Amino acid sequence: MQGFCELLFELSNEDRLSILRELRKNPMKLSHLSERFGFTVPETARNISRLSEASLIIRDADGSYRLTPFGEEALQLLPGFEFLSKNKSYFTTHTLSALPREFVVSLGALEKYKPISELTTILHNVEKAMSEAEEYFWFMSDQLLASGLPIAVEAVKRGVAFKKLLPRNVNIPDDVLAMANNPVFEIAAREKKFESRYLDRVDVAIFLSEKEVAAICFPETQGRLDYLGFTTKDELAHKWSKSLFSYYWDKAKR
Repeated sequence: MQGFCELLFELSNEDRLSILRELRKNPMKLSHLSERFGFTVPETARNISRLSEASLIIRDADGSYRLTPFGEEALQLLPGFEFLSKNKSYFTTHTLSALPREFVVSLGALEKYKPISELTTILHNVEKAMSEAEEYFWFMSDQLLASGLPIAVEAVKRGVAFKKLLPRNVNIPDDVLAMANNPVFEIAAREKKFESRYLDRVDVAIFLSEKEVAAICFPETQGRLDYLGFTTKDELAHKWSKSLFSYYWDKAKR
């Protein structure tokens, strides 16, 4: 535990963290690091000494410093903490507790998500992504978004494949159900272009196409989905979200 706390202490210093990130790009000499950040030479030397003692960096024969493999891996694990710290307010009222552990551990993939704090923005993103999808559109939700059904009809007509995950006990109003019973969906379902599966409970809302994650929304601490969350076009975040959807899809029943 002591070594772990010491590591966190070194990484928590803004100057030393800046040096580590710079050395991740290229090895550099002490004087160059001092010039790069505007530190005094004694300041830089002190930080270099601490990072060396922590085994995060090592000095090469030419006097340049570079990250050790230990330093590389330590930096790899920081994005998850950064994502949480940037969205502290959100995660005081929303929780990741229902997610599979392997996805919580890899939370750093979400580093480049953009927060969305307005429900209207979430709906706009979902509808826009659906209207621009060319290959597929997958969504996992605890309800059907009525405003998206006409857009889904047009997407199906142009060949977009849909995957839909809903809770088994989902309550769909009669007028929305009438829209959802469009023959276009039935034809697509027979061709396996509109697939539906059901879960006992939906732990997260996900809306994604091959181009972007239109929205990912985590539940409030009471378990309710308020549809506030995040959006991104980042490749790593998209892969994480797609994998999470696939995890639930494989668990769900037809």
